[in-house]
Amino acid sequence: MRSATRTIFPVFAAIAVCLVGGCSLIPRQGPVTKEMAAARRLSNEALLAVDRQDLSRAETLLATAVKNCPADVDSRRHYAEVLWKRGEKLQAVAQIKEALRLSPGDVPLSVAAGAMVLELGLLDDADTLAGSAITLSPRSADAWHLHGQVALARGRPEEALADFQRSLSLDPDDKQVLLDTAEVYRRLNRPRRALSTLAVLEEQYGVEGPPANVLALEGLAQEALGRSEDAIECYRRAVAKGNPPQGIAERLAALSSSRAPDEASPIVR
Repeated sequence: MRSATRTIFPVFAAIAVCLVGGCSLIPRQGPVTKEMAAARRLSNEALLAVDRQDLSRAETLLATAVKNCPADVDSRRHYAEVLWKRGEKLQAVAQIKEALRLSPGDVPLSVAAGAMVLELGLLDDADTLAGSAITLSPRSADAWHLHGQVALARGRPEEALADFQRSLSLDPDDKQVLLDTAEVYRRLNRPRRALSTLAVLEEQYGVEGPPANVLALEGLAQEALGRSEDAIECYRRAVAKGNPPQGIAERLAALSSSRAPDEASPIVR
């Protein structure tokens, strides 16, 4: 529905104006107040708690840090990340929105906020943040990636592919961009290009091999090429990894039971 893409957080539009118009930034360098130093100590403790998978403890520490020093951007950013991991997504967006208000020229922060609102289906907000980040930092691979993800969510795979390729030209080893690029090739009915992209991606994994989602996408590309046995092997490996993408176990079962050539193979390039 179109209403799902409307901007419901007006501050993002205001931030975009500041980014393009050249609003001055709140300094992140210089003298550190007693309150800010305390907030950063709490943030460091929280990050250690995150490493231990103790998100509840991390949330408590960061909530205290933000309460004691509301102007500390980094504490708010970490707080937003932890809230997001705990599933408190609206609260996470509220925190990252405030962090952006405090530091409107922060490109990584804009991209992180854009990724959050994109997952919530707020495509206009995500597009605004991605475009603003690109304007500020045209060589930000993450900003181009986000811009492509928005295009893909809007059903514009060709535009998404161009953005992903731009991102890869800046950071050729980004695993998520490689995966998203392979997915776009699959959607464009170009499974051979999807497989060649996945081959580059899989080289980056160690002895444990690629995760289930990469293997599943490889299986889909093999299946599109009519290579049932190769697809079955990919699906089996994906299922063995645990937590495969939805529908992969069913595809494996269907292919394994039939083991018959596809009645019609798609046009491939």
